[in-house]
Formats: sequence, structure tokens, C-alpha cells
Amino acid sequence: MDRAILLIVAGCLLFGIVRQGSTKSFTFDLTTTSRLQFPVWMPERPLAAPKSQAELSFPVTPGSEDDDLVVTVVFQEEFGGYLSVYWEGEGNTRQLLAPNLFENTGLTNQRTLLISRPTMGGPGKVVLKSSEAVLNVLRVRLDWARSGVVRLTDSVPNGALVTTDGKMFAPGEVDGSSLTPIADSWEGRTLTTSVTERPERIEKGIDFQVSVPKRVNRARVEVLVNGLGIDQSIKLWLNGHQVGTLALEIPDLTDLGYGKGSDGSMQFAGWRKGVFFLSGGQLPVGENHFQFEPPTGSEVAIRDFLLQVDYAVN
Repeated sequence: MDRAILLIVAGCLLFGIVRQGSTKSFTFDLTTTSRLQFPVWMPERPLAAPKSQAELSFPVTPGSEDDDLVVTVVFQEEFGGYLSVYWEGEGNTRQLLAPNLFENTGLTNQRTLLISRPTMGGPGKVVLKSSEAVLNVLRVRLDWARSGVVRLTDSVPNGALVTTDGKMFAPGEVDGSSLTPIADSWEGRTLTTSVTERPERIEKGIDFQVSVPKRVNRARVEVLVNGLGIDQSIKLWLNGHQVGTLALEIPDLTDLGYGKGSDGSMQFAGWRKGVFFLSGGQLPVGENHFQFEPPTGSEVAIRDFLLQVDYAVN
């Protein structure tokens, strides 16, 4: 599904709001051995099935309310592999929800799915299935989400899911389909264009070329980054010159992506937004070359590299 930003005039929008709490949320951490208290809507313990294609299932009994189920999975990607998600209903029939959560980066990552109440119907199981005998799943969180109403201006993207920690997911980000580039858009003289089409590993250096047809007043670089320590960032090079360091967001401390690396340092699994401001004089008319320089020895990928350009009046 295309993740083009949908702009709407101020009005009402139905969306999911995650309810977090002892009865509405459950986190399963496969990296620890701590005891767990299971919610009433999970009648049995999660079951890991050792197979040539490993599986992990979570039994779920929806309550009397018509809440949807939000599933967030933190995992270690394997090049060429896959991690699928199914809903298994009565009669052990399975419905494929996501053919592959992996984005082929080879890094730790996370994805979120929204499973509607009509899809579930009644009691069943959320099943994670790996292409390998090793599951490669680190943490899983299940949250119940209710429908809500929000008023949006015409400059705010249409959201299918809003979490209590401030994340907003577009419909195409939580329906299990492969993520697609964000569509280009205009607002007055300001163009937002997507430079990348897919996630890219950047350790070896990649030259991203952008053509600027006329003089600009200012520009803004936005990119999603994965693979950095929480206190690290990446440098931005433009036309062979280092222009600065991206300002990276610090995710909410309740985000499932937080964890410790093998060296004990705090790591984050998942995409974080980085931004940088450019003056008009830094972005000349013609062909421009962007490069991102990660810290030495790191393994880093970027996605959704957006360039927002405010063109000067002729």
C-alpha cells in the first residue's frame, strides 16, 4: 500500500489509541528470564514451537469491547530471510497478516501491526513464523487500541494509529504490507521530495543525487536512521563538504526498541528521525550530492530520505 501522505481539511478522523496498562498491554521479552503476569485476555502462555521454520504464538481472547489489537515486534533481521505474522482463528485456519516484517537491512528493527476486531472475530492466536529454525524475535508487545476521534488541519498526515508515546502511523505502515516511498507533495512554493526508494546501508558511502532546478531560500533534510547507539549521530556531507551533524530524536523511554548491546551500551532497535537545516546558499542550482557518514565501525541504514525545498520567488 502506498504511504503517500493524505492531507485532509479540518474534520473528524477515526484512529486507534493504544491503551497501556496492566489489563490492556502485555510485553514478552525473550532476552530475559523474569517471571510474567499474564493478562486475563491471554488464556495460555505464549508457545514457541521448535521447527525448521520456528514459530511463536500468542493466544488471545478479545474482550466485550470492539478494540483492535496492536502488535509490536522487535527482531534481528537476516538477509534473505523473513518473519511473517498470521492470525490463527477457530479451526486452526490461518490468515496471513504480514508476509515479511524484515526490510533487508540485516539490523535489529521493529514493526507494528494493527489487527482489526473483524479480522480476529473471536478467540485465536497471533503467530510469528520465521524462515529459519531460529526465530530472531527479541521482544513482543500486545496492546488493545480503541477507536477515537481527532481533528486534523490540512497540514497533518492521516493516521491509522496514534500511540500514547506520540507515534503516529499511516495506514500503510500498520497493515502488514511492504513499506513504500513517501509520495512527493507541494505546499505553495515548498516541495517535499523523496530521495530514496528503499532502506539503504550507508557504511560504504552512497552518493544521493538531487537536482535543484532554481534558486532556493532554505531547505530541510529529513531521514530515518537505524543502527546507531542512542547517543550517536551521523554527519551530513553536501557536494564534498561536511555541513554538520543530524539532530536525531530520542524515542520515548517506554518504546520497545530500547535494549543493551553486547558491549553494554544503550542501543535502539528501529527507525529514528534525523533532521538538518540548510540555507539557500548551501544548496545551489544544479546537481547536488548528499552523503551520510556514520560513526566508524558502525552498521547503519537509512530510509525515507526526504528533502524539503522552499523555492525563491522568480
